[in-house]
Amino acid sequence: MASFGSDNKNDTDSKPCRQRGRNGFILLLLALLLSACAGAGVKPPAPPLAPVRAAAANEALLSVFLHLARPASAGLWMEVDSVALVGENTIIPLDMQATPFGAGEIMGGQRFVARGPVAPGRYRALRLTINKAAVVRQSEKLFLAVPEPVVELPLPADFRLEAGMSRSLFLAWDEEASVRNRAFFVPSLAVLPEQFPLLADLAYVSCPDIDTVYLVRTDNNRVCGSLAIRGTPTYMAYDADKKRLYVLAAKDAAICVVEAATSRIIDRIKIPMSVNPSYLVTNNGKWGYVLDEDGDSLFKIDLLQGTLDRRVRLGDKPRFMLWVPDREQLAISSGLSQTVYLLDPETLATRSTVLTGNGPDGLLVTDNYLYVAESASNTVGIYDVRSGQLSKRLNVGFKPRRLVQNDNRIYISNSLDNTISLLAIRQQTVVRDIRVGGGPLEMAVSARHKWVYVAEQATGRLAVVDQTAGRVVQHVELGTKPQHLLVVQ
Repeated sequence: MASFGSDNKNDTDSKPCRQRGRNGFILLLLALLLSACAGAGVKPPAPPLAPVRAAAANEALLSVFLHLARPASAGLWMEVDSVALVGENTIIPLDMQATPFGAGEIMGGQRFVARGPVAPGRYRALRLTINKAAVVRQSEKLFLAVPEPVVELPLPADFRLEAGMSRSLFLAWDEEASVRNRAFFVPSLAVLPEQFPLLADLAYVSCPDIDTVYLVRTDNNRVCGSLAIRGTPTYMAYDADKKRLYVLAAKDAAICVVEAATSRIIDRIKIPMSVNPSYLVTNNGKWGYVLDEDGDSLFKIDLLQGTLDRRVRLGDKPRFMLWVPDREQLAISSGLSQTVYLLDPETLATRSTVLTGNGPDGLLVTDNYLYVAESASNTVGIYDVRSGQLSKRLNVGFKPRRLVQNDNRIYISNSLDNTISLLAIRQQTVVRDIRVGGGPLEMAVSARHKWVYVAEQATGRLAVVDQTAGRVVQHVELGTKPQHLLVVQ
């Protein structure tokens, strides 16, 4: 086994420090200017994420989202106090707080409304309570009368929920048709069912706290459906040839195999002898590789036979795993041993190691360089993947965790300062930081639409970064913590 690389402090590139002026007035003026610039074009921070309730084994889970039926024109605003599911002899309130919705803020996007566990059965309507509505003119609200605060909206025909399901419904709001005689608000809303798109322009988002994977259309950045995965779904992998989605159910120590065309679970593979399965990748759809961080182990699973092929022990706390197709290797970062292991995918034998900076986490390989998010030192180390020698070390934000690439750019999620660092590959320099919401972790790229999706764990939403503009242009609200993102191009 070869071991190479070093922690060379002389190779560190530091960000330029901001000059500190001596004049208190200048400092105050500069602070005010910076504050104004930071707020330009950025929406107010999202409210704290409310606690969520997962469905019990004998319950289903229902999520409700809102979008505009046509572009906003009337400047309407409404506050939804409650949402309930109506059956033949029952009314089940969903979990939500009174929430304002402005048509001008929704635009072409979507808002999360409510969610809750419900009993299995057939249901006929959604009941909304709306006590306040207004027309917004130059940031002022001109309130309208709401003659009928409670409205019942019929559900799609024969709408049934079964135990273990996770389903979504979508409210289409015709804002202009909701104003009567310029003084009355009569909500014009329709309930639409899930519509699973073709296997393109699609992102999967795992939400472990509610045992759900949401499907998001990448052409309009809207949730379009949901899939129940029992046992805390975390990391995912996709086989484009077989059109199968593999989901790691960490609590149950299992891999769920989903037929992507139908969103149907066709197999559930147990991972024997595991302590806490923490990461999943596949190289060709035949083999699945599972990290066990607490058990310091790597498992090789035969995905076709549903059996364990082999298991090996690794260094302390393996954190992240990457399949490197050009070199046909597995790369695994070990947090406590400050090492990246390069493994043979057949035998799981260690071919070589790379010694890194403190707290190696996310990995990326491109142009024969290994990029390592060194989370404990707030740096990204760049190593020659052939020799293992350190080429350069760049300072980034606080606690970098993940890296993704598109074209000549690498995006780095800095989980403690709520930024994404943008790195130019050819120059090997950090170009700028992009401000996002709380707790950015996993990222995924839609190459066709030039989006970078960022999972904001503290806000329960995805930030949509426009790669051309270099800023957040939209959010996808989920109302629960997103874990992993996977885009089907």
